[in-house]
Amino acid sequence: MSADRRRTPRLVPLGARQPDQKALARLRAAWAFVVGPALADRTRPLRVERNVLVMGCWELTRIGPLREATTAVWPQIRDRIQRALNLSLTGLQITPCDPPVEAPAQPEDPDPLRRALHLLEARRRERIRLGLESD
Repeated sequence: MSADRRRTPRLVPLGARQPDQKALARLRAAWAFVVGPALADRTRPLRVERNVLVMGCWELTRIGPLREATTAVWPQIRDRIQRALNLSLTGLQITPCDPPVEAPAQPEDPDPLRRALHLLEARRRERIRLGLESD
């Protein structure tokens, strides 16, 4: 009877995946910092499953070289994620994905001072979101 109990699938509560979703949101916010600008333009974090980061790449010709470079680069990326976001990830998986949908461009404000103030405010909000600055 105990063998049957182990094989019976259990329902997973709705909040059970919440820690992975929070980790993914933090990774998305800091993606360019985590992987660098060259990779950030071609990749994105897709999900975190059981402490493994699943990274998507939409340039199919780069997936092979990225997978080969993973063993050398992963310790640096893992340490950067640990220091900046306080996430303990154990592995990296690279998979093909669709490119992200681009948001429509907002019209540029003609006033250069107002543009600079908006940029500074956006940077401040980003630093608060990453936990580098308090509100």
